[in-house]
Amino acid sequence: MVREAAQNSWDARCDDQAIVRFRLDLSSVGAAHIGEWRRLFANGLPQAGDADGAFRSLAQSSSIRYLAVSDRGTNGLGGPTRSDAGHSTRREWLRFVLNSGDRDGDQQHGSTGGTFGYGKGAFFLTSKVGCTFVYTRFRDDDGTLRSRFIGSAIRRSFWHEGLRYTGRHWWGTPDAEHCEPLHDAVADDVARRMGLPAFGGEDTGTTVVIVEPDLTDPTLPDTDAAEEMNTNDAGTYLADAAAWNLWPIMLEERPSRMAVSVTANGVQIGVPTPADDAALAFFADAYRKVAGGQGEILNCLKPKKELGDFAYEYTYGATVTSPAARDLGVEGAPHHICLIRGPELVTRYHSGPERPNPQVGYAGVFKVTDELDPVFARSEPPTHDAWAYQQLKGHESTFVRTLGRRLKERCDVISGATNKKAFKVDDFAVGSVAQRLGHLLAGPGGTGAAVVDVAPRPGTSFTPGHTPAEEAVSGEHHETSDSDEARWHGSQTGAGGDHFGDLKAPKSGSGGRTTATRRPTLVSHPSYEILAGRPVLVQQVRIHGSGRNEGHVKVVTGEGATEGVSPVGVIEPTIHGWRIAGGEIVPGEVLYHSDGLVEVELIVNAVPDAVLEINVTGQV
Repeated sequence: MVREAAQNSWDARCDDQAIVRFRLDLSSVGAAHIGEWRRLFANGLPQAGDADGAFRSLAQSSSIRYLAVSDRGTNGLGGPTRSDAGHSTRREWLRFVLNSGDRDGDQQHGSTGGTFGYGKGAFFLTSKVGCTFVYTRFRDDDGTLRSRFIGSAIRRSFWHEGLRYTGRHWWGTPDAEHCEPLHDAVADDVARRMGLPAFGGEDTGTTVVIVEPDLTDPTLPDTDAAEEMNTNDAGTYLADAAAWNLWPIMLEERPSRMAVSVTANGVQIGVPTPADDAALAFFADAYRKVAGGQGEILNCLKPKKELGDFAYEYTYGATVTSPAARDLGVEGAPHHICLIRGPELVTRYHSGPERPNPQVGYAGVFKVTDELDPVFARSEPPTHDAWAYQQLKGHESTFVRTLGRRLKERCDVISGATNKKAFKVDDFAVGSVAQRLGHLLAGPGGTGAAVVDVAPRPGTSFTPGHTPAEEAVSGEHHETSDSDEARWHGSQTGAGGDHFGDLKAPKSGSGGRTTATRRPTLVSHPSYEILAGRPVLVQQVRIHGSGRNEGHVKVVTGEGATEGVSPVGVIEPTIHGWRIAGGEIVPGEVLYHSDGLVEVELIVNAVPDAVLEINVTGQV
């Protein structure tokens, strides 16, 4: 339902609007509005076709739950309200409200109804009573703002007094042969009295209200006594479903994008984005490669044709636990390619072989060429969640079938399935193995397998209390008294097993004073964290006094030496920055400290499948 609703809204976006506002509001009718709902169902109670008494129950209910699916910054549902009203350039009302399977061959965005015209059935299927209300606002041909409101339900067909009825019920203004919607001020008044989301200012768009949504927990097996989610859990599920189906059109850098919000009983629920979900971040990075022309072109050879652009990212520490993502086939470490075409909503996640290490995965994106977009659109079922070559003939079938082979070939290579020496390890990170072997490597700070790069901001930052001018003297040795030297020795012996750097022998200075230099020391082993939605390697560092501290990271080769020059095209590990007291992050390799003993954290952007050596040097 989320995917179908969003596609309708995205197709109907206004050309002069940069943002489509898409809202999902799950709520119960409040005391101020329940009377209007009951009156509406009581006055429209069908004389036949309500065998299970669903509408009668709603007319007497003290609590009615609904899901309002709204879009703003869209064109609304204009055009004639009768299919036999003659030719019109606008058919949104007819396509969305009246006709199923109304498929225009020349459909472009702005024509609500989807590719097939069947997708709106998802609204009725989501309702336990098969009932929806549609409230829309649009501009007429002369620019006048107009409103419409109508109710519709799809129930079982039935016989009554020798006539067979379709089971379609309507709430509106009865006409001789059909039901007209309420118009303009009357429509606005009814929507207001029902407590539906209002239109502000010059807004246009549509609100579809799903009456008594089915909140059966999709994570549980189908049983006769299926358990329902509570309102908050259902709202969270909707938010996750929106994120995993719509993230390509939600990216903030897009010139035209969709902003999604979800509420449950009026409480805002956060919708995950690539900024705060590690797995989505990797998919978004792959998408940016495709959008920026940095992807790989996948081809069909016979006949010769470019199929689309492909790119991927290796992932580390990005574990998918969302039930909504699991329904799309994504769980654990991603090993999937997100398939998209023209509208840039997620069609499906193509699953490839898993990586040998269960903590490591890959996230890719494939986008169909504009030329073949209509072909792949025709290969989709009405649910828009697959590309089936069996629905096509000739070359068109060949293109879709060949893409399946190309994706398999690429996933086999990326996953390592083509490597005969590949093996499956147990559910332990390679990083922890490398950490245990780190003492065999040269240097004070060997670590384990690393993560995808998160580029730091350029430039060098300074901690409070130390200015760039002081860097000129940071190479001088700090003069200390004998008591200071003894205190340093004491902290070294009393560290309880911590790893320390070297303490240089004191040198004679003028006036009987001594001069000593103490290196920053690495404390314990590094650990993995998620920072701004991305996995990073964090090393705790003990700084023993004022001065300049610089972080270094290198890849360790199979011979145990550090890599001097990285191979062409390989991402090098970098220093992201330093995390100091209070959680503030100072970006860059250099940290200036102007006080006594302190522990900080060095944050490293690592690379996949590598052993790293971390060093910190200091001048005091």
